[in-house]
Amino acid sequence: MQTETIHLLHTNDMHSHFENWPRILRFLVDKQIQYPESYTFDIGDAIDRLNPFTDATMGQGNVALMNEAHYDGVTIGNNEGLVLSHDAMNHLYDHADFDVLLSNLKEEPNQTQPRWAQNYKIITTGVGTKLAVFALTAPYDLTYPALGWHPQQVDDTIDQLLPLLRQEADVVILLSHLGLPTDEHIAEKYDIDVIIGAHTHHLLPQGKLVNGSLLAGAGRYGEHIGDITLSLSNHHIFNKHATTIPTYELAEADEDYSLISGWLHKGQSLLEKKYVTTLPRNLTTDEQNYDALRALKKYFNVPAAMVSSGMFVDDLSKGELSRYELLESMPHAINPMLITLTGQDIKTLFKEIDEQQNWLATLAMKGSGFRGKVFGYVRFSGIDRQRDGQILYQGKLLESQKQYEIATLDHYKWVPFFPVIQQAPAKIQLNILLRELMAQYYQEKYSGTKHAV
Repeated sequence: MQTETIHLLHTNDMHSHFENWPRILRFLVDKQIQYPESYTFDIGDAIDRLNPFTDATMGQGNVALMNEAHYDGVTIGNNEGLVLSHDAMNHLYDHADFDVLLSNLKEEPNQTQPRWAQNYKIITTGVGTKLAVFALTAPYDLTYPALGWHPQQVDDTIDQLLPLLRQEADVVILLSHLGLPTDEHIAEKYDIDVIIGAHTHHLLPQGKLVNGSLLAGAGRYGEHIGDITLSLSNHHIFNKHATTIPTYELAEADEDYSLISGWLHKGQSLLEKKYVTTLPRNLTTDEQNYDALRALKKYFNVPAAMVSSGMFVDDLSKGELSRYELLESMPHAINPMLITLTGQDIKTLFKEIDEQQNWLATLAMKGSGFRGKVFGYVRFSGIDRQRDGQILYQGKLLESQKQYEIATLDHYKWVPFFPVIQQAPAKIQLNILLRELMAQYYQEKYSGTKHAV
């Protein structure tokens, strides 16, 4: 009888929180040495462009750090797949020393497997047990196609792939950047031994057994590290359990601070070298709000725009403006969006805003691309409400059934505050972030040139 113990170490949803990385790295490397048989995985959203080092290197700096952790496989989250251009995504892993696994995202136009990712991986342990590892990321149907990627539905992918994996391997492991509810659905429906989860930032300190599948999740931001233990006899699992280790319990080293601050300063230095223009005076966050309304109208060539004031975090100082200052004021992974609303829809939108504006003004929030402090106040340009309640679009009274275009941001499509926007026909420009749009706007406004550096 052959028995063995396998450890699966895992991280997820780091979001470029480098302040935890030195301790995580030491833990992973130490455990890889300590355990006779271990494999290490990351479950996506390792990068986040709110961090200067990530933004300046388009995530390749993160990959260089991850190389030191000797990952056996990683997958992508939406912060890789949706926040990088198609070209940047194609080059993110150029210098990776680990395998990228992804089973449900294909490259257009022919829906081929991305050159940077494997459909799945078979790992053979020291005693010959075969582990099949595959990965799924959240299939954002409305957005991935605009970036040249074709997302496949979760169940369809598993239906096609799982029978093959069961034939080839003794143990099946899913790296899931899908969220806990979807992981639970998969466990109820499919015979998968271990599902290591991410996306919803769920923390499962002792794992969770669902219909025989072990679900695991290590929270967010590198605040915990996951360690799954599989006990096997003759290549079959007879016991499995999961645990998470709080990173704050791990000892810091003398050099940690200099490493962490060094990555931040390197990113800042790289972005400061990306000159945009010279500002003739200070621009407050309020002024940036109104500039953004103008920039959006110009970008889409429409007469009306809508933006919330919380999109702008810091004033911009007089003098040289670089990509770093724009990142500090607009750290979000948020894109321009053009929506079409009827006159009645616009009236409904104003009602939705009125009902929520008082608490939205000071609502502290994160997520859906937003990386600021509070949601703020909703502001319009080209749409005015008079004292008698009548609403004007470009100076004319709204007609209930007439369609009107409004330039805005895709953030409002994903947050649950404005159902009328969520349901509206939309064109999202995923190839440009808000701060990149503003770089173009300010460069043209103050330098007279048409393209930002």
